[in-house]
Amino acid sequence: MLKDWFEELLPFLKNKKILLSSHELVDLDGFSSAVALYFFLNQFIQDSTLYLYFSDISKKTQSFYEKLKLKFPEMSINIEKDISTLDIDTVIILDANNINQLPFLNDLTNILDELNYIFIDHHYSDEKIEKQIQNNKIIIDEYTSTAELISEIFFQYQIKIPLFLKYLLLGGILSDSGFLRLANTNTIKTVSILLEPNMRYQELILMMRQKSDISQKIAKIKGTQRVELIRESEYLIGYSHVSSFESGVAATLIKIGFDIGIVFSERKKEYRISMRANKRICVNSDLHLGKIAQQISKEYGGQGGGHDGAASITLDIKQGDLKTIILQKIKENLN
Repeated sequence: MLKDWFEELLPFLKNKKILLSSHELVDLDGFSSAVALYFFLNQFIQDSTLYLYFSDISKKTQSFYEKLKLKFPEMSINIEKDISTLDIDTVIILDANNINQLPFLNDLTNILDELNYIFIDHHYSDEKIEKQIQNNKIIIDEYTSTAELISEIFFQYQIKIPLFLKYLLLGGILSDSGFLRLANTNTIKTVSILLEPNMRYQELILMMRQKSDISQKIAKIKGTQRVELIRESEYLIGYSHVSSFESGVAATLIKIGFDIGIVFSERKKEYRISMRANKRICVNSDLHLGKIAQQISKEYGGQGGGHDGAASITLDIKQGDLKTIILQKIKENLN
């Protein structure tokens, strides 16, 4: 199915002026998959102009990228700093499936309505896949990461992946699969193909590690101190609130024993909710946090989505008793 989509997509991309990018504050999965697809298209489509751009890069992603440049000094990745003057007609977005996740498009307001949009993602979406190539979406949520999806494209087209790019793709896969805790059979196969005899897996793990700053540590400690324990049958749900680092706090709740972690963060202009669940509860029930996040975001005019075991919601303002709403939807999927 994946190759069928690309067989339809590639002819359309010929002679196009293409911008490849990802969501705001790009993580390692979005960064690696965009860079990898840029490399793939450069090899496969000779008549197109390609640009690579990220509006903002997360600290973890930047840290890994800097370490990668030290390991591969000959590596060349040309990332645009400003896109306002670029001549483009097509935007390919990786690791995102909604145009609202792309604030950098504000720099292209003069040509916004004329652009072709193509989304390649692995997050759950209940929106219908558009058949028109100009609004094509390749969204397959069986993949644990977009990097895994892009890796498979290389495999199917039998294009050799340079060593630095294998490190990048593996980094994207490992980060989004929770270092393989959320992996499925296909994830393990992909990782085994990408790993080479001369690659040191433990070195890759060390490259991905980043020392937590003091503010993140404080957020995790406060989040665990404030946690409310909610028991639903045999499952334990942890609810907490912090001012920042909500995703890290939600992950911490899972590490200390909760089956589901829900963490709220109220900002000046928006309300953020991060949710996590262990794999056991996702396998043994109908729980899919990504579906719940998308349902709530649609009902309350926000943005949301994710995987079965990890999802987030962003709303402009607090609307209703979101805690009660989220807990009710989770309980419905557990029973």
